[in-house]
Amino acid sequence: MKYLTRLCLAAAITVPVFSAGCTTVTVAKNELPMSFMNHCAAPAGVTVNFGTLTIALGERPTAGYGIDVVGQQQGDDQYEFIYQERRPAPGMMQAQVITEPCMQVILPPHWQQVVVINQDSGQRWQLTPADDRQQDAGRKTSSGVTPAQ
Repeated sequence: MKYLTRLCLAAAITVPVFSAGCTTVTVAKNELPMSFMNHCAAPAGVTVNFGTLTIALGERPTAGYGIDVVGQQQGDDQYEFIYQERRPAPGMMQAQVITEPCMQVILPPHWQQVVVINQDSGQRWQLTPADDRQQDAGRKTSSGVTPAQ
């Protein structure tokens, strides 16, 4: 994880036009590592893929959008994240570039449930290991080809 942090910071320093590609932070010892990105390949919404929770806002018209985690709780292999969308301040100049802000959280191997709440809209997602997209990937062979049914 330290390597990822250094790599992202180096990219932000060498290419200042794109405003930091990602930021990885761990707030406290008992909190899970999170990465925040300006460009995300995930579809808009909340998904789990190979044990990584992704909260993606989808396409936004300018820089200045992002995700702020306003609450995080955990207990008995269950995790809860409350987030809100950060928007550009009115009247502030922003780079006219399409962004796709997202946040990713690496879940521990023993997780049983994740609840994600959008503080702005009240929308709530409840995910279990059965929702992890790696279930589909597990059917692929080592060559990456899905066997015929």
